[in-house]
Amino acid sequence: MTRSRIRLLAVNPRTSLVSEIRIDAPCHRVWDIVAATPRYAEWVINTLAVTRFDLPRAEPGVTYDERNRIIGPWTARSTWRVISADAPRHTIHEGTGIPLATDLRLELTLTPDGDATHYRHVISYAPALGSLGRLIDCVIAPSLRRDGRRTVGNLKALAES
Repeated sequence: MTRSRIRLLAVNPRTSLVSEIRIDAPCHRVWDIVAATPRYAEWVINTLAVTRFDLPRAEPGVTYDERNRIIGPWTARSTWRVISADAPRHTIHEGTGIPLATDLRLELTLTPDGDATHYRHVISYAPALGSLGRLIDCVIAPSLRRDGRRTVGNLKALAES
């Protein structure tokens, strides 16, 4: 009798959505927008409003609350904490409160590109709700990628104006 083994491969349980763009503005100008927590609703597509913030700058330890669009008319409230900020290059924020995601992490990276800035926007999370959450994530991921492209486009327009 032949025995067969089923080997389960570990699947990365995180989703990472990466959006990048070249902005025709210097890093310090882009950073002034990226680090201004009250302004996130101006350019981040799924941020409907920043409802509370400790300080108006993304500095380590600062927290802020948002009202976010999840899917269609469904909204939620999230809380974010700035983990690190290395002006004008990089900041990391961790969030909670989005029902379909846990372990939210936002990384914003600015790299000089001559007189311009290469901007990288990464939102990563673990889908909530187990297998159902992973299935939902597969369905909504294309929409989230499109929202990421629109977000970096909005930042570009704001920084270049």
